[in-house]
Amino acid sequence: MNGRYYAAAVIADVVTVTAALLLAVLIRFGSLSGFQATEYLGTGAFFFLGYYVTSVTENLYSVRTTLNRPMLLYRTLRMTFMVTGSFMLIAFLFKGARLVFIDSRFVIVFNMFAWLFLTLLVKLLILPWLFKVLYSGKRDLSNLLVVGNPSRNSSIASLLRNSIVYSSQKAVLQWPCILPTDPEELTSAVCDKMKEKKCQTAVILFDNRHDFNCIAESCIRLNDALVPFIIYSPGIFSLGYFDPWFSLNDYGALTFLKKGKQSVVPSVQRITDILIASAGIMLLMPLLLATAIAVKLTSRGPVLFKQLRVGENNTTFEFLKFRSMKDGKGNTEAHREYFKRYANGKSAEENGDTFKLDQTSRITTVGRVIRKTSIDELPQLLNVLRGEMTIVGPRPCIPYELEHYRGWQRRRFNIRPGLTGIWQVYGRSRLPFDEAQFLDFLYTIDASHSLDFRLIVKTIPVMLFGKGGL
Repeated sequence: MNGRYYAAAVIADVVTVTAALLLAVLIRFGSLSGFQATEYLGTGAFFFLGYYVTSVTENLYSVRTTLNRPMLLYRTLRMTFMVTGSFMLIAFLFKGARLVFIDSRFVIVFNMFAWLFLTLLVKLLILPWLFKVLYSGKRDLSNLLVVGNPSRNSSIASLLRNSIVYSSQKAVLQWPCILPTDPEELTSAVCDKMKEKKCQTAVILFDNRHDFNCIAESCIRLNDALVPFIIYSPGIFSLGYFDPWFSLNDYGALTFLKKGKQSVVPSVQRITDILIASAGIMLLMPLLLATAIAVKLTSRGPVLFKQLRVGENNTTFEFLKFRSMKDGKGNTEAHREYFKRYANGKSAEENGDTFKLDQTSRITTVGRVIRKTSIDELPQLLNVLRGEMTIVGPRPCIPYELEHYRGWQRRRFNIRPGLTGIWQVYGRSRLPFDEAQFLDFLYTIDASHSLDFRLIVKTIPVMLFGKGGL
């Protein structure tokens, strides 16, 4: 269902972008002959690509948007103003591009309001109604079981039933109960009840008794059983990463609605890695050279810092960064102690005496800037080209940190480490160890090209504003 809705929403964007632009020109000039075909194509392509990239990043092409119309309205408004503002800025900076973009301010402003009206009409009314008409009364109507947490069971079931699209395809059944805290017992009970009720999808309502160890182990068992599922937990909001469309104000949700592990195709991923890394190195070459020169001129020592890290299948490789500290022997034992305390539940920012903050006296002036903006991580594009890392994935750990990873946390070593990931975008260094590892764990069972795309796009503002950098 989500794939069909995605395709319909993309087609709708093509139609509404075209219609809004033509309507704006007609109202302003009375005909379409005032601009050349290249101007229509350039302007239309800019707006469609802008809306497409933003919609994928914000998950606005998902059928889940029908669960929360106020949020869909807000995000569509924000997207419209942002893309239109970007177009105006680029058109102003490149005034000479007369044959590429339409330069009428009236046309662009009216186009903005016309597209906003048309897309809200389509996505708030027409698409949900169309899907309801097409799929209502189908014999293959699937059942969805809402299980657990008796105090919240009815509110979650009501949320799903209130969606026009979900109610047309899903028969929402309820099983209010107190779920066991043992993952094996929990998943066994859920699977048995799903079989009894002939349900194809499970909504698991965890409560405060279930920690991230229980939740992670339960997710693994459900994923291995090829069960599409949604999980709710009060603790999910603390991750900073949750599904906003399914979540309630105080009850966060994560969705795994495809059967089994959704891994990317290795050959496609490798080709994508090479293309992105090569393009990144070429585009960032001036910045890379400037950073290398600044590091070399402001402190003694090599430009690059090299460190042994653990990658896919526990193999080690030489990890590259721009050197941000004064050259000299690091205090490995102090870092071992820091990581041990962190792995035992102490947040990396809980106190001012953590290892990273104790090392501020060794950080160079240039190092402070490149660490805050993550520029020091850019040499890892070479690690990607060499096949030791990928663009998106869990960050590689230091060999002596391996002993602190246990059970489900070790699944991160089943895949290639990455330049960025869920933790880097949503959590970074502010999260306690178990919660940070849970974010990396989520990627191991939910990897996809669409998730990679969203994380890559969202990494840019994280780098620019230095969120969480130490």
